[in-house]
Amino acid sequence: MRDTYRIGDTFTYRLATTEDMSASRYQQSSPPVFATPHLVGAVEAAAARLMEGWLDPGEMSVGGRVELKHTAPTPLGWEVRTVATLLEAEGKRFSFRVECFDELEKIGEAAHTRYVVRAESFLRALEEKLRRRAR
Repeated sequence: MRDTYRIGDTFTYRLATTEDMSASRYQQSSPPVFATPHLVGAVEAAAARLMEGWLDPGEMSVGGRVELKHTAPTPLGWEVRTVATLLEAEGKRFSFRVECFDELEKIGEAAHTRYVVRAESFLRALEEKLRRRAR
């Protein structure tokens, strides 16, 4: 892990919302608006992209926690923007505040934690899990 990061570093992730991101795909009674699970993905993407420049070869970051407040609806077809700000770095753990916006207003905020792991170890654990299931 490179030490090029600084508390307060930010990254802005932009996402064009589409019909397949509709809340009604998860629950029929929901209106056709941008669904919360996709906002979680945008929160993770902003923090993960911010971390990419800090990783050494063979490292990756994985999400460990997301605490999200989704406070306003977004029409499909609009852009969603998530802005991740590094709040704390302690060893392999990185904590972020992520603010979420659509084209008109703030639509939420999140606390997000990511961890740096060795890609090889992570993939080896995944392969072992798949082998155990196949037995």
